[in-house]
Amino acid sequence: MGGLRRALIAILALGLLAGCGSIKSKLGIGPPRTDLRSLTMIAEQGANQGNATQIDIVVVYDDSVVARLPKTGPDWFRQRDALQKELATAIEVVSLEVDTPSAGFAVKLPKKVRKSFAVYAFANYVAPEGWPLIALAPYRKATLRLQSTSIALEQK
Repeated sequence: MGGLRRALIAILALGLLAGCGSIKSKLGIGPPRTDLRSLTMIAEQGANQGNATQIDIVVVYDDSVVARLPKTGPDWFRQRDALQKELATAIEVVSLEVDTPSAGFAVKLPKKVRKSFAVYAFANYVAPEGWPLIALAPYRKATLRLQSTSIALEQK
């Protein structure tokens, strides 16, 4: 009887885990989910060498799409329109233009961000080589600080 009881408890526990995506991802069952809950943008004096900065926050809902995204801001902005059409519901994009300076503001993230597999920031910085994509998903509360020639990612 004790073995049957343990088996029933184990089956019940697995059933509960199957219905809870966040617990599943924390246990390494299924694809990882984003932890991001809030994002703040700050532009310091002289950010992006004094130019307004285009920033796209890309929320990815299909993990097979991650490998298809560009690796730098300039590449993203060159391909953005085509990627948005092609990937349709697999991604959601929040587009911003940040003028300098800015004391900081909260970015309105999509309501479904908790169901995403990844969240990236693409910045259109003046530097010819561009700025690499910035992975935001591992951070619960993140701040992007736009500086003169770089971007700092801070976790709260």
